[in-house]
Amino acid sequence: MNNNENSSVIKSTPGLLKLLHENNTTLDVFRREMLALTCLVAGTSFQSLKEIEPEMVDKTVFELKREQKNEFDKKAVAIYFSKNKIGYLPKDKNEVIANLMDAGKKFSGKLISKSWEGNWLKLDIEVYLND
Repeated sequence: MNNNENSSVIKSTPGLLKLLHENNTTLDVFRREMLALTCLVAGTSFQSLKEIEPEMVDKTVFELKREQKNEFDKKAVAIYFSKNKIGYLPKDKNEVIANLMDAGKKFSGKLISKSWEGNWLKLDIEVYLND
């Protein structure tokens, strides 16, 4: 091999080196997500979302938390944006995810679309199993 040849696995360029050096990338080759569910968020009409709704843009990430002591649904999975509860996974679609969360698995949600219908903020999300 010629000493002038670049023998690295990834061919580097000045632009790539600058990008990596400045840490302006979210490149994470080991991150794995698996799409588990696509659904509407239930219960948004019971939350005060008018002020925070403009901050929810395409691909906004939501945190999912189990609510094992929820009096209306023993398999409740709440959805949070920042520190605000925005709703729940629908009761008819939450059992498997709740059981996996109880076993220690982590999930997150991503916003697909949103629209206001009266006082109901209709949120379509994708739910991902995070590794």
